[in-house]
Amino acid sequence: MRKGKEMVTKRNADLHSIQDVVCANTGMSVEELLNDQQSYPIDNLQSAAIILRDAVRSGKTIYIMGDYDVDGICASSILFMGLNSVNANVVVKLPKRFSEGYGLKAEAVEACEDGQVLITVDNGIASIDAIKKAKEKGMTVIVTDHHLPIMDEKTNQPILPEADVIIDPNAIPDSAAFNGYCGAGLAYRLCRFMLGTKHWLMPKLLSFAAIATVADSVPLIKDNRLLVKYGLQAMIDRRGNTKGLYALLCELNLDKYITAENIGFKLAPVLNAPGRLRDDGAMDAFHLLTFEGRYDDAKSMAQALMQDNQTRRELSDTWTKKVIDSIEENGMQDDYPLVAYEKEIPEGIIGIVAGRVAEKFHAPCFLLGESATTGIAKGSSRSDGVCNLKALLDDHKDFLISYGGHAPAAGLKLFTEHIAEFRSALLRDMHGKRPSSLVEKDEYDLKISTNDIESTMKELQKFAPYGEGNPMPVFYLEDLTLVPVGTEYFKLISDGRGVKLLSPNVEAVKFDGGEEYVELGKPRHVSLLGTLSVHHFMGKFKNQMEYFKIYPSKSTARTSPLARALANRAVGRYKN
Repeated sequence: MRKGKEMVTKRNADLHSIQDVVCANTGMSVEELLNDQQSYPIDNLQSAAIILRDAVRSGKTIYIMGDYDVDGICASSILFMGLNSVNANVVVKLPKRFSEGYGLKAEAVEACEDGQVLITVDNGIASIDAIKKAKEKGMTVIVTDHHLPIMDEKTNQPILPEADVIIDPNAIPDSAAFNGYCGAGLAYRLCRFMLGTKHWLMPKLLSFAAIATVADSVPLIKDNRLLVKYGLQAMIDRRGNTKGLYALLCELNLDKYITAENIGFKLAPVLNAPGRLRDDGAMDAFHLLTFEGRYDDAKSMAQALMQDNQTRRELSDTWTKKVIDSIEENGMQDDYPLVAYEKEIPEGIIGIVAGRVAEKFHAPCFLLGESATTGIAKGSSRSDGVCNLKALLDDHKDFLISYGGHAPAAGLKLFTEHIAEFRSALLRDMHGKRPSSLVEKDEYDLKISTNDIESTMKELQKFAPYGEGNPMPVFYLEDLTLVPVGTEYFKLISDGRGVKLLSPNVEAVKFDGGEEYVELGKPRHVSLLGTLSVHHFMGKFKNQMEYFKIYPSKSTARTSPLARALANRAVGRYKN
């Protein structure tokens, strides 16, 4: 049964402003948020810079070993462009997603020339054997990474690779003033140390660091907040763009105005798309980001990535439906956790589909497909927000060939013949552990009225960017009266799946709310629970609320005779 407005509750009665909410969420003071002057030192930047400068002077080849996700692509782009600017001999290698998988492998090291320099970005801290191989080949090795190290099961102490220099704030305690960087954030800090803050290339590298920081879901606090805040500004300045990045922003209509949310929901998926579809596809995104040739060529490259993303989206939608249908047909919808095997599912979209299935059934989802090796299944898992997947896999590692990840997401590989037994073991282990109540509370941070929207938007902008670690405040917009803009007070969008509610001060949208709004009787007086942002389209800015709960209401707000007349005409127009 739909909750009434009286069931909407304030999360924290002690928070009365956007400033209060942001300070509570980030753990930062107002002074830190608005005027952060900290330098955020990181150990070993100087040692790494000396090795790289010596390599440039002596003409050695520097091998950059990255990763195939947005963070790895951006980190590799930063270091490649930074080293190129000082005329280094550079080779970039991103692992092939399907045939090689994540991380630096000994086979990749074997292909490097002896006695040269190898630097990892966004990986390497767990590549013990590969880095040992590099040292045996007489290479100088720098590891830059933000992941956790392998732990010795007997001593519970970290096992670090035999690199000449390690920069990883999460592997070496107290080695940095802030440990929340992604791989590209660390690569940017290294290049900034080498080149200096005034170097002409820094705005471009800052743009890449900002993209990766948002895409990798690291917290937008401390130095990350600064990287994203100023990186967003750099991105819409031609000095902060390569030709390739600019072309892609133009294709996405983000070349004039961009937010952290735009990166997360529009830009990052496009950069990820080729690597999800093709074994070596991540290199296509890398080539685009670093491209400085003719704009027409950059535009063609950007359009190719846009097409990849469309293909990725269609595949994800198709396979989400297939997996959900299979789960329901096999009576597994009440399983906790869900373990599903779809032999032919494309490996690059497994994580996306697993996340959707977990959300649909409010249960952790382990989704497996056939790997390149016959008889071996490979897959991804996504949590329901409660289950710690890494801990669960730790407890059942005897079934697995390999695995890795974190509490909310993990990857795994096992023999197909062990899937049924693995599923049974997980179901036994998690029996009775499903959360007793999955009812979401209708909670908000701040209550506002229509008249508060303009001042609220100005205050919101002060404390941007928002994202991981600094979530958008949730507002309860009370008694919004919809007024026709032109001839309508609402519009069904996305082929009727979504709806846009119209009023002079704000447009409210729900991208899957079309059917719900019609079933409610198309009310013109509503209260909404959602987040506020600025929507930019065709050079115009509009206040927008993306709502997730709607409550029909009887308006208590005073409206002008003209507004009432327009609204009444609209109601008559849309009566069934």
